[in-house]
Amino acid sequence: MTEVDQLEFTITNEIDQIRSGKLSIVNNKIEKKSILTPTCLLYTKEGNPINLTKDLLEGLSNNKPLGLHLSFSDIYQFSNVLEKFGKGSHKFLSLENQVLFCMIRDANGFAETLETSDQHMMVNTRKGKTKVTVEEYQKISNQYIQPDVLSQFSVDIAWNVSRKKAIKLVTQNSSWLKSQIKLTPSQYHSKLFAVIQGSKYKDQRMLSLKEAVAHQQSIGGFILGSFGSGESPKEREDLLSELLPQLPKTKPRLITGIGSPEEVLSLVELGIDIFSNNYPNLMTEWGNALTFKFKFNSNNNNNNNNTQNEVESIINKINLWDSKYVIDKSPLVSDCKCFTCTQHTKAYIHHLLNTHEMLAEVLLTIHNTYHYLSFFEEIRNAIISNQFKSYKDTFLTQRLKE
Repeated sequence: MTEVDQLEFTITNEIDQIRSGKLSIVNNKIEKKSILTPTCLLYTKEGNPINLTKDLLEGLSNNKPLGLHLSFSDIYQFSNVLEKFGKGSHKFLSLENQVLFCMIRDANGFAETLETSDQHMMVNTRKGKTKVTVEEYQKISNQYIQPDVLSQFSVDIAWNVSRKKAIKLVTQNSSWLKSQIKLTPSQYHSKLFAVIQGSKYKDQRMLSLKEAVAHQQSIGGFILGSFGSGESPKEREDLLSELLPQLPKTKPRLITGIGSPEEVLSLVELGIDIFSNNYPNLMTEWGNALTFKFKFNSNNNNNNNNTQNEVESIINKINLWDSKYVIDKSPLVSDCKCFTCTQHTKAYIHHLLNTHEMLAEVLLTIHNTYHYLSFFEEIRNAIISNQFKSYKDTFLTQRLKE
């Protein structure tokens, strides 16, 4: 009988709530692949990384594994194909080297709360709204999709819902978690991440958390769900600062819907390990290139005689639709080592956008993803060297100069 892969999480450095770690996929005590945290999950649509072929994806990380967000609502519509294929989504999607996180929802924004009952919930698919039961979700996920991490079957609860509705949905989610654990063979427990919901209501979030923690021996991690659905950064941080210290330190924490650099740094400081969002792809969709500085030791930040490229590196992003780039022969970011920046210019990408060439989105995706991943690498380095708070303060001070 084939051994089922197990998920292991190790903390490599920790100061207060801030931590770096390693999430490993292990089989028969041998590590197959791993990702370092804090990190982000890359967005996929119907299982495919947007605008990236396998070789381009692997080139972004020098062939090291990356975390990818698979949406169950996307994959559900071709689950019968995966059933017939019989070798799981890693093989089917040619993503064998990647760490796949299967979530109930798309990462491209908050999902509206759809109809639920004790037996099922509605999910949005290409064919419309479809009923899915816990049993069906569990079977399709573990037998056909075979992800490295599986989100609990749960419904999103928006920030602005009524207290009455939030209480009802938290109760429903807790019931589903118990049912899912009963349906999950013990060898799959390390893959299951419980979802903590409750909208803006602290008591409901805490109730959801306590229900999840009560089953910590049967789950591998925790997802802080439905953030980025209307709350202010302060409201979010105030709530998370109450919740996160109550979670077991040995389990990874993932948050959905949060992606801007400032928000990421604030939540890393509170103890978040993994961010699932669509931030780099949204920048690409708008014709933007990420240019924010995330390395501060290489340049003097007090130098007022900045070149145009240096000025743009202080700004969060640039829009390549802008006509000022029509003959600009410089790369998107002067010291960036991604394929786009080493081979192409702002003028070329501006031209591609204006002629509606798909290559524009490919080149922007390569750069934006590389830039975002490099930002997380710098965060990890700052934690390992015990410099995170200084790094965060420097980053935010620099951003205030924009």
